[in-house]
Amino acid sequence: MRIFLVLFCALALQACALPTPPAPSDNYVAPDFTMPARGALIVLLPPKTTTPQAIAGGAFVVAQLHKQLTQSGYKVVALDPDNHALIWEQEVSAVGGIYDPADGQLKTAAYGKALAGLAQRIAADTKAVLVISHSILGRPAAVSGTKAIWDGQSRTLPVAKTFGSEFRISTGTSTALSVELLGIAGGGQVVFKTYGGIAVPYRANMAGEKYELRPDLFANDGETADGVRLALAPWLRN
Repeated sequence: MRIFLVLFCALALQACALPTPPAPSDNYVAPDFTMPARGALIVLLPPKTTTPQAIAGGAFVVAQLHKQLTQSGYKVVALDPDNHALIWEQEVSAVGGIYDPADGQLKTAAYGKALAGLAQRIAADTKAVLVISHSILGRPAAVSGTKAIWDGQSRTLPVAKTFGSEFRISTGTSTALSVELLGIAGGGQVVFKTYGGIAVPYRANMAGEKYELRPDLFANDGETADGVRLALAPWLRN
């Protein structure tokens, strides 16, 4: 299961740069996936969040998914967190747990079965044609000058400047935040897994000569709206 992590470490620079923001190479859309009919019901699972920053971002993702999918003609509802927790616990129990008791590692096959079972139960109860799981996670970003490029996104690196300071950075790679969308059909099969770049989570503090968490991270939903649009684009065809 994905866990949101805010990285406080400095940039790990490597030789890599991209001139334009390409779509993620690991986007997946099932070859036999067909668009649900307009008016069909799509259910959103609760955000996977653990920190105050992630909770704010997760709420924006839910709001943007609801807005953008509704604008495309679908009915959209969010599953109640308490109801989700109860059903998920039952599905995890049914597969014998999703973590290896010996080393604590996620059992991928068991997790997939539990998620499929969850989607099937939701579809049976609500007649939904699609269940979407979503999370915010760190993803590799190519850095060139003052730009970070990743998952179809390009952002200017934020800087906390002091008088007379200048910000220079070498070409390299770092970590930025993206929204991940996992679509499960009513039959339990994964039909897409896509990404959209949201934001650079840090800024350069010139006075302290360090990188620090942005105080305005998820302060508004503009960045999140763009990331959700990018993640929806590979399969949501208007």
